[in-house]
Amino acid sequence: MDLYFDNAATTKISERALSAYTETARTVWANPSSVHKPGLEAKRKLEEERTKCAALLGIKSEQLFFTSGATESIAAVFSSLLFTTPRKIIISKIEHEALASWLTILKQYGWKTTELKAKNGFVSPAELEKELTPDTKMVAVMAVNNVTGAIQPIKELVSIAREYEKTSKRKIFFFSDSVQALGKIPYNMTELGIDGASFSGHKINGPRGIGMLYLKNPSSFRPLAPAGGQEKGKRGGTENLPAISALRVAIEEWMDGQEEKNQRVQRMKESIIAAIKETGFEILSPEKSSPYIISFSSSLPSEVYTRILSDKGVYVSSGSACSNNAKGEGEKILLGMGIRPEKARNAVRISLSNSTTEEETEALIKIIKETGNGK
Repeated sequence: MDLYFDNAATTKISERALSAYTETARTVWANPSSVHKPGLEAKRKLEEERTKCAALLGIKSEQLFFTSGATESIAAVFSSLLFTTPRKIIISKIEHEALASWLTILKQYGWKTTELKAKNGFVSPAELEKELTPDTKMVAVMAVNNVTGAIQPIKELVSIAREYEKTSKRKIFFFSDSVQALGKIPYNMTELGIDGASFSGHKINGPRGIGMLYLKNPSSFRPLAPAGGQEKGKRGGTENLPAISALRVAIEEWMDGQEEKNQRVQRMKESIIAAIKETGFEILSPEKSSPYIISFSSSLPSEVYTRILSDKGVYVSSGSACSNNAKGEGEKILLGMGIRPEKARNAVRISLSNSTTEEETEALIKIIKETGNGK
């Protein structure tokens, strides 16, 4: 039995999402920008899907824009800063490379940059308060860390930024990479008060190459390359309507009975953690973390241990699989949490999905116990 436990990297597209993709591709094939009848039908379908997705996220349809994925959504927001006078940006040390890599670019354009530590996995509101200055333009902290699953105190962090705005009299744009939050933890962007967020379809059994960008106030956002004016001028390029339909179905599936599903996955997570502890390995994920992610430090370098598991048909990750140097990125995030280098080098990530079964979990636990005992 092949045991796939690398769902934080990508998930298998669901049958319903795949059916939605093929049905839309077959029946609504015209360009939504065309003004003839088939084009207008495609436009109508596009806006119907946008309205449904926005409703599922608890936002207005005019605040939601479709992109090719979270990386593009992040790039759209950060590249827009190049149009403005350089000021200061604050991010956390545990951000995904899709966001963290923008610091190098912004520094070249004269921006001041600060990275907040995440002691024990979490960004401290008090530390953010210390770093806020009158020239702070943006704060970016991810909702759920992709390596450890740590759920960040976004509401408290936003509150600190909003209080500081009253003193500085300058708006602070609060952005949150929400890829690992969608469908996996209770998450309401309106209640949190964030200004922007990124999402990716393939993390929740949707197709690759489709994502979303949330903008609280779209009128204040100026894209680097509006191109053909699609997505209300915020993201050029012909919309991927089949993938958008599939994404909407995937969100519906994850949102349907979300609490019950999360509780089921949490029980499997706890069983896996108990087995890991039996081997003497150390759990790196904090208690307040996503039910879907477990990070631990084995007795071997991560690439060695993951190869041992792979040879037994168990597929996990030594770090974020979105980087050519995945292990390096995972280590960087763990070091940003204050974890010692030797433990970070041995870090392994197990990530579950709604489709993960109890049978698969039991098989994984058996293999973890065997490998932990040197078998």
